[in-house]
Amino acid sequence: MDNLLARIRRMAFVVILGVCLIVYVGLAILYLQQGPKQKDLEEQINKTFLIVSKPLPSMDKLQAEYDEVNLALTPLTVPDVLEIIVGIAEESGIDVDSTSGKFHIPPPSKPQTREMAVGTYKIISFERITAQGDYNNVMAFLSDLDSGKTKQTMVLRKVKISQVEIRFEGEEADRRAEFRQVLSAVSDMMAENDITEIPNPINYEGGTATDDMMAFPDITTTAAEKGYTGTDTPKDGYLLNQHDRIFTDNTTEFETTSYITTPTTLYYYTCEADGSVRQFDGPDITTATEYFGSDEVKIETEAILAVDLYTKPVEG
Repeated sequence: MDNLLARIRRMAFVVILGVCLIVYVGLAILYLQQGPKQKDLEEQINKTFLIVSKPLPSMDKLQAEYDEVNLALTPLTVPDVLEIIVGIAEESGIDVDSTSGKFHIPPPSKPQTREMAVGTYKIISFERITAQGDYNNVMAFLSDLDSGKTKQTMVLRKVKISQVEIRFEGEEADRRAEFRQVLSAVSDMMAENDITEIPNPINYEGGTATDDMMAFPDITTTAAEKGYTGTDTPKDGYLLNQHDRIFTDNTTEFETTSYITTPTTLYYYTCEADGSVRQFDGPDITTATEYFGSDEVKIETEAILAVDLYTKPVEG
């Protein structure tokens, strides 16, 4: 009997030990599973604390914002809205002159009334407003409408943006064409004469521009300085018209060539040592107008958009 009792006690001990071990392992597994959840919970609590710890806006500030919105919802007529939109475009740098064809606002659709929980509103909708011009100017116009910077209750509902190629015409086209010719001629002259710098150019610092291509861009550099070693008398200078080019493989010989066909241009020019050319409408740089751009075409941004303006209906 004693032996039996001893075996039962040993078995009971083993069973109890096994149960304890199972419980311990189960708790350990449960703890490991709860670890990531606890971490996520702690992160959520921290984020929530950051939000709730921020001071609430004062009643004065809330009242001011409320009054500002109410003021923005003041009833407006269609001409008033048109004036606002045109003003935003003009402030953004878009040419709103009707003759330019860069800005157009079709008549709005019939105003709609919309019932909302906080009141009744009138919506004035404009479809297919067209704004065209420099990319930054067009984007500034869209940004103002989208953010409500000028008018809080104005909503940019949709927009389509594309690129438009503008080909210059008339006097502007002629100016740019001549500018391109001079630029190309200077580049060709430097390449053919194997120079990377023009020794004595008629530059901007000199204060005088010229239309004489038989003296431009350099009338000062002598034939000897250009490398001539012959007994003849080639013309001095690096010229675009009637230039005497010294042969590099035989410096006793030269040939006359023209990099631009006309001896006199319509516009006036200066040139830096590296071949950079500037164009003016007169010889005196201090009073002349400088022109920029020689491209035959330019790329502009065009936006076609729809805008809604929310106002309060006129009472009575």
